[in-house]
Amino acid sequence: MNRPYFFLLLFFFCRLTATAQVWQWSVPVAGARNADATAYLWIPENARKVKGIVLAQHNMEEISILENPLFREEMKLLSFAIVWVSPSFDHLFRFNEGAGEISNTFLRALADSSGYKELEYVPLVVMGHSAAASWPYYYAAWNPERTLCAISTSGQWPWFRDPRFAPDIWGNRNIDHVPCLETMGEYEAAATWSAEGLKERKEHPYMPLSMLACPGEGHFAASDKKVRYISLYIRKAVQYRMPANYTADKPAVLIPIDPVHNGWLMEKWKQDELPMVSPAPVSRYKGDTAQAFWFFDEELVRATQQYQQVPRHRKPQLTGVQQDGHIIAQRNTHLQVHIPFIPQKDGISFRLKGVFLDTVPGESERPRMQTGLPPGSALGHAEGKIRVHIETITGPVTKINDTTFQFSMRNGFHGTASQYSLYLAAVHPGDIQYKPFVQQAELTLPVCNTEGTSQEIFFPVIGNQDSHTRRIILKARASSGLPVRYYIESGPAYIKGDKIIITPVPPAAKYPVKITVVAWQYGRTGAQAVQTAKPVLQSFYLEK
Repeated sequence: MNRPYFFLLLFFFCRLTATAQVWQWSVPVAGARNADATAYLWIPENARKVKGIVLAQHNMEEISILENPLFREEMKLLSFAIVWVSPSFDHLFRFNEGAGEISNTFLRALADSSGYKELEYVPLVVMGHSAAASWPYYYAAWNPERTLCAISTSGQWPWFRDPRFAPDIWGNRNIDHVPCLETMGEYEAAATWSAEGLKERKEHPYMPLSMLACPGEGHFAASDKKVRYISLYIRKAVQYRMPANYTADKPAVLIPIDPVHNGWLMEKWKQDELPMVSPAPVSRYKGDTAQAFWFFDEELVRATQQYQQVPRHRKPQLTGVQQDGHIIAQRNTHLQVHIPFIPQKDGISFRLKGVFLDTVPGESERPRMQTGLPPGSALGHAEGKIRVHIETITGPVTKINDTTFQFSMRNGFHGTASQYSLYLAAVHPGDIQYKPFVQQAELTLPVCNTEGTSQEIFFPVIGNQDSHTRRIILKARASSGLPVRYYIESGPAYIKGDKIIITPVPPAAKYPVKITVVAWQYGRTGAQAVQTAKPVLQSFYLEK
């Protein structure tokens, strides 16, 4: 086995285990299509000025990227803030119906509450995933002067139209000179979906359009590898578009990108084929420009090559989820694998195991398309010490260890009227013979346990604190005697056991700084069932 390559795969396809990530401020989003939409703000702890914002609405993969420690560190180096709106205020960004004014309003509110007034005008990186991946282009069309770049992960091309997520409302607008990145996994449509992007690039030659094909990846692959690439792309947008020595004292006049005369071209990715033409600067490219995507420079091209350069003609393998010794059968749905909620005695923990599949399932057409084999065909898989592991994608869920997961209430995920949805993935990095694979899965559980003994939470008042306070012990209790858990809704803090750990407040923050903590107890089912307690929320302030 080629061991260096194998361990490189493992490194790229595993995600770093993150501690709870901080969102120091939040504001309600006035006028949002979801009445409880909230805009959460993170500012690097060392940032005296914010020079840009990454803005995303919640759909699926966005939060895995925004809370990835690698992404946070890269944005810290750029002095970029992150704003996440959950639930979304308008996935389609219908600027003809006021979506732009709504976004301006909550950014002004965040600027006022945080003290970072520049949030009202600094450039934006707009990002979305899947059905919410067209709105970055729509923001750019509405406000090109403020859009640093637009990023669509596993989504649509800028000029693709569909009334469900990309309505035809642009009129005579365009996004010329605004860099756009589309990422697409091999198991989605990377080899064929590129045709639409190339068509649009030809029709709109001044639109700087890049594509990252992701071999061995599917629709829900927020790997560290992808996060690093997206971070590099943002850094390149800063390098080529932001004015030199920008101080964020006023709006930036962004440098327009001219993809006809500047940048590099690189041939589109083709499954199991070597490129026919070497990448080169635009003026020296020897291949068919109609079959090439644009990139900022050689460094980004080399990073794209490294990402896309994998051994060709590897065998397919499939992964699945095992529960109580049985592999969960697939369904003909978008998520395919739907996991029953079978809690442990604590009422919130559950056990799962990632496994290889020995045959091609037939319930969904995807396994047939992913393997090129008919349902029922025998499958091999990679051998070795690296097992299939299950990662979290999004939702109120925490990974405790390789086989134990826990429903964990958190900010931004308040469920529907009836259920919470937890999204997971069974992942294997592959090896020199077998392709990597990512199988998405969903687990739903009721918002409330309604059977059994009722319970109530008693949460002693937390007074305002001196700004030098670093730890607060929490003493909430439930009338049932079951342990109370906590999460931070917003504020410069995170929960560790029964303690609030207060993190450094960004240096230009306006005081007092608000921290909101929520105490919760989900209850349990079974012979000694206990109903879900009503969560108790408390806010206090850090004062100078």
